[in-house]
Amino acid sequence: MIRSTYLVTMRDYLGYVSAWGFWLGLLFTPVIIGIFILAPTFAQNAQPTRYFAVIEKGDTFTNALREEMDNSIGVMARAMLDPLAIAEDRDSKKLSAFDDARSSGATVDEAFVQAGGNPAMLPRQDFVEVEAPVENSSELAPYLIGETLVETEEGPQPLFAAFVVNETSGEIEYWSENLQARTLITFAREAERELQLDRALAAVNVDRSVLNEARAARRDVKQQRVRIGEGEDAETEVTQTDRAPFVVSIMMAFSLWFLIFSVINYLLMGTIEERSNKIFDSLLTSVKLPHLLAGKLLAVLLLSLTLMAFWSFGSGLLTWFVRDSIPADVAQGIGSLLAAAAKPALFVPAIISFVLGYLMYGSLFLALGSLCDTIQEAQTLMTPLFVTLMAPLAMLAFAIQDAESALIEIMAWVPVFTPFLLILRMPTEPPLWEVLAQLGLMAATTLLILHLATRVYRAGAVHGAGVNDVWAFFGKLVPGKKSAA
Repeated sequence: MIRSTYLVTMRDYLGYVSAWGFWLGLLFTPVIIGIFILAPTFAQNAQPTRYFAVIEKGDTFTNALREEMDNSIGVMARAMLDPLAIAEDRDSKKLSAFDDARSSGATVDEAFVQAGGNPAMLPRQDFVEVEAPVENSSELAPYLIGETLVETEEGPQPLFAAFVVNETSGEIEYWSENLQARTLITFAREAERELQLDRALAAVNVDRSVLNEARAARRDVKQQRVRIGEGEDAETEVTQTDRAPFVVSIMMAFSLWFLIFSVINYLLMGTIEERSNKIFDSLLTSVKLPHLLAGKLLAVLLLSLTLMAFWSFGSGLLTWFVRDSIPADVAQGIGSLLAAAAKPALFVPAIISFVLGYLMYGSLFLALGSLCDTIQEAQTLMTPLFVTLMAPLAMLAFAIQDAESALIEIMAWVPVFTPFLLILRMPTEPPLWEVLAQLGLMAATTLLILHLATRVYRAGAVHGAGVNDVWAFFGKLVPGKKSAA
């Protein structure tokens, strides 16, 4: 048994890892993920600079619009300076230096550099103000359609948009031939809200500085927690070390979902190929069916371990090479995450959940794949499984806000969701009996699915059952429906 299972495992595993597609996917998956993460910045920097003008008697709205646009860039600059402090809503030296520089009259770029930021990291401004070429909206048409250009630092350029402050009606008109880009008009609406606040304050003889001072004097809300057994002098304020297990649990749950979702396709495609090419007949002459099934599951399990080892080694190697350029607070955050991931209370359930979850879904895809001759046939059977796999991904949104959500607690008792949701619940320290009960229920369900999958696999691989047989079986379950003679 061991030898035959080993031979099937090595045959399939070496077949997977020797394919160019496997290595291309292995190498390009981190690249694709990085592109998705950096895509908004790339897209923003790739856009051409768009020029706009403001036609106004005076400069009240113009100044408010400029301030609103500067504030928007300032928010991005603060997030780049210290993302951890922004995420945890706490002060930091970098953010304080940036805010002090801005209060002293420095531009966003100047304040960013003074706070220790790299100016090359700041995204390029999409919209640049130019002097209004005309004095009323009736003369804007040739500039907006590109027949007449406006003078800019980069030479003559078309006018993208223009704001016209109508002194008679008090309305603000936004002129542009682009009906999709909403960023500039959003800035204008926010600027007008601030102006309306100033007008309301002036009506009651209150200066804006009073409101700003009141906001600056607001009391901070510090999150505390009980430290049992650490003495009366123990620090009770919640730190990033306390939050690390929740972050790690979400990362582990998503990684588990991603791995299972990725590798089960190998089982599906490989089984369909072997069925359509009549390879099953040759394999079953030398290997018993349970050994064949176990070997295929182990082969793809080794494949997933190969993926994890490769990505873990690559991440560690990259971190080692850039260790000198990693800020101290970021390095401390990474250390907290690694320490949380190494805790047995989180690590052990994650490993068990991965193994059982893989066996559960892997055997299902393997069994259903044995009934199909083509990918088109497989799609009709796999859709419910793919929809089921999407549900835990949606639960991650609830876990980010509240890992102790009643919805997650209830859904964690559903065995097909337990591999993912149990990990999300572990940082909340659920009762031990509950963890063991969910693990036991998941293990029992996995054994049941393996047993049923073996029978389905035998029907497809040995007896040649197909998709039509599945529909005929379900058709018999419908009351009053008779199968065709």
